[in-house]
Amino acid sequence: MYYLMSLLETYHQTYTYDIGNNLTHISHQANSSAWQQTIAIHPNNNRGTETQQSATDFDANGNLLGLNNIGNLEWHYNNTLNKLIQTDKTNATEYCVYDYQGRRIRTVLKSNNQVQNQRDYLPSLDLSSNQAKQQSSTLHIGTHILSESSKDNAQTRYQLTSHLQSNTLELDDKAQTLSYEHYYPYGGTAIIAGKDKTEVQQKRYRYTDKERDDNSGLYYYGARYLAPWLARWISPDSQGVDGLNLYTYVGNNPLKYIDRQGMLK
Repeated sequence: MYYLMSLLETYHQTYTYDIGNNLTHISHQANSSAWQQTIAIHPNNNRGTETQQSATDFDANGNLLGLNNIGNLEWHYNNTLNKLIQTDKTNATEYCVYDYQGRRIRTVLKSNNQVQNQRDYLPSLDLSSNQAKQQSSTLHIGTHILSESSKDNAQTRYQLTSHLQSNTLELDDKAQTLSYEHYYPYGGTAIIAGKDKTEVQQKRYRYTDKERDDNSGLYYYGARYLAPWLARWISPDSQGVDGLNLYTYVGNNPLKYIDRQGMLK
């Protein structure tokens, strides 16, 4: 990990917005690489996608229906995400279950009509089980995350955060580094490194201390999901209280503001 850290370099990113406050272009420049990203914006409704839009990209309520190279999305009547049908895995579908207040309480990954993984959410506690009948639990206590598996090995992960509450550095109970992550402004990962691959994979709560879904890459905020590579929400602000543009994340000022529940910066 320390060898990788020695390879870090500075980079410069330029963001371009249209008159409707939509991010339309990102330019990345570094000594080792350069890339460009364009986001296609519909001229009438501020809806944004990675490629040129078609009439089937969103449903009638403005919810995104597909993630490029990831899968198709289906939504409940109340605009909560129902399921992700993955395109890169045979017959793999992830289902989301919510309580009466619209809070996500369970995710289930099924493939070939068999449950591959199930994760249940309680206040400050996640419980996970997989097809191999391996179970794990994650308890959140302030900046501490206590992970325990069915193999009777418990691990405490101390998370050090940025001013945005993003978890950048994780230490074990002996102050040894477990993982380090640096984020782009809208939540994309610029670099992630760790003690080993397993330690990195165990990190679930990341940008602004929100959970990143393994299968979709989306961040779950409660009321909505954030697509960091699009730098925007994938569904509109249902209350319309956080600006005229219903899809922008924290008014396009992610270095200053955070949105704790997907409703208001």
